[in-house]
Amino acid sequence: MGDFLTGDTVGREKLENEFNSHASQVKTYFTLNGQNTVEIDGDTATGTSFSQIKMIREIEGKDILTDYSVKYDDKYVRQNGKWLIKDRIGYFIIVETRAVL
Repeated sequence: MGDFLTGDTVGREKLENEFNSHASQVKTYFTLNGQNTVEIDGDTATGTSFSQIKMIREIEGKDILTDYSVKYDDKYVRQNGKWLIKDRIGYFIIVETRAVL
């Protein structure tokens, strides 16, 4: 909701460091990936995918569930026979947080 940039990560090393820092705060998670469309043009491609992510973190001794509904717009590149994500923009459409009872 809204239209503002919440983060900008460039480079594999920075991405790995940020991911590991964020993941270290998560007790457990569940991810469900949905629709995925890809248009291929030689060794490049673009795609859109949707994901439902649930994460539980402990905050002040309580388990807190954050539920994310996310749309990803991706640019892919094929290198050495493997498809890799070159660029990704994530749109966090819905974010809900509540205590787990």
